[in-house]
Amino acid sequence: MGLKDFRIAFDNQWSTYYPGQTVTGNIIVVLDSTKKIRGISVKVKGEANTCWATEKQEMDERGQYRDETQTVTAHEEYFETKYYLVGSASGGEIEIQSGEHKFPFTCTLPTNLPSSFESDFGHVRYTVKATLDRPWKFDQDVKSPFTVITPLDLNQEPRAAESVQQEMSKTFCCLCCGTPPLTVNFSLPVRGYVPGQSMPIKINVENLSNVVVNIVKLVLCKIVTFRATTPHTDTKKEEIVVTEVSKGPVEAGGTTDYEQHLDIPPLPPSNLANCGIIDLEYNLKVEACVEGWYHRNLSANTLIFVGTVPLAVYHVPSAPPAGMDGDYSAKPPEAGFVIPSTNTALPPLPESHLYPNLPPPSFEESLHGARNLRDRGESEYVYGLTNHFAPKYPVYNFASAQ
Repeated sequence: MGLKDFRIAFDNQWSTYYPGQTVTGNIIVVLDSTKKIRGISVKVKGEANTCWATEKQEMDERGQYRDETQTVTAHEEYFETKYYLVGSASGGEIEIQSGEHKFPFTCTLPTNLPSSFESDFGHVRYTVKATLDRPWKFDQDVKSPFTVITPLDLNQEPRAAESVQQEMSKTFCCLCCGTPPLTVNFSLPVRGYVPGQSMPIKINVENLSNVVVNIVKLVLCKIVTFRATTPHTDTKKEEIVVTEVSKGPVEAGGTTDYEQHLDIPPLPPSNLANCGIIDLEYNLKVEACVEGWYHRNLSANTLIFVGTVPLAVYHVPSAPPAGMDGDYSAKPPEAGFVIPSTNTALPPLPESHLYPNLPPPSFEESLHGARNLRDRGESEYVYGLTNHFAPKYPVYNFASAQ
C-alpha cells in the first residue's frame, strides 16, 4: 500500500493567524513500506474567488432569442509561496523508509490580507498544500486550510461609536380615508459590536391605527456583494439572516415598549478590507409585520459594524441582565456560538498592547463553512478536500472577565 497517512499539522492549534504572522507546522507522512520520491514540496497561498450562474438571452442564427446559462467568475491572488522540504524538482530519487516522518514548514504572511470568508458564491481562502513528487507516477497531494483575521478595531471607525435613534411611521387606507399612524421608534447605544457582545435594542410601538401589529421582528443581516469580471462584469448581492427575534403583538390603538438583546455570534469583520471582489456589511432590520395581506409592513434598516476589537468606551455583558423579559422566539444564530473560556492560552490580538484591560478572546467557528476545498482544475484525489472547514473568528466573554 505504501502511504498510510498524509496530513498537515499546524503548530497553532486553532490554525488561526493575523496578517504579518508566521505560519508554521509539519507535513506528516506515515509509510508502511519504503517509498521512492523525487521530493516533498509545500505551497502556501491566499486567494479570493467568486462564481455564480447567470441567465442571459442570446440571438441564434435564425434571429430568435433563447435563454442561456453562463457562469461568471472573478479571482484575486494575494500571495503564493512554494518550495521543497526534501529533494527538488530536478533531483534524483530519494528513498523514505517506513514509519512516521515529520517535515517542518514555515511561511510569513503578507501584512495586507483580507480576512478569511466563506459563502456559496465566493470565498477568501488560505491553504497549505503538500505534494509527494513521485517519478513516473501521479503525485500525491494533501491540502489543509487555515484562518486569517484582519483586525477591525472599532475604536478606529468613527461611525461605530454613534448612537442610533430612528423613527418610522405609516398610515393605512380604510374606505378611502387614512388611519391614524403606526409609529415605531428604536434605539441603540452604539453601532459597533464584537462577537460575544449583545446588542441592546429599545423599541417603542405606538399603534394609533386600526390595524393589528402581529409581530415586531429584529433581524441582524449579513449583506454580501460579489463581483465578477469574466467573461463579463456582473454583481450579485446576498442577504443572510444572522440572528432574529420577534416581539408582539401590538393591538390596534395600543402602545408598547420593548427592550431586547441580540447576541453577536462568530462573524467575519465588516468591510472585508483588502478584498476587491467581495464586500461585506451588516444591517439591523426592524420590521413591524401587520395583519392583512393588503397592508404593507413597516420596516427600516440601520448600519451595524462587527469588529475584532471592541469599543473601549462600551463593554456590555455577553448575556442579558437578570430579570429581563425573555418571552420571545429566536432563530439559531448563523454561527455555532460557544461561550468562550478565558483560561485557555490564545494568540494575542495585534492591538492587545493598546488595550491591556481587554479580556482575551477565544476563537470560534462560523457556521458558514466551505462545501469543498477543491480549486478549479484541481484533481479530486487530493487528501483533505472534503474535510470540514469553517473560519474561526474572535469571540469575547466580558461577563467572565468581571
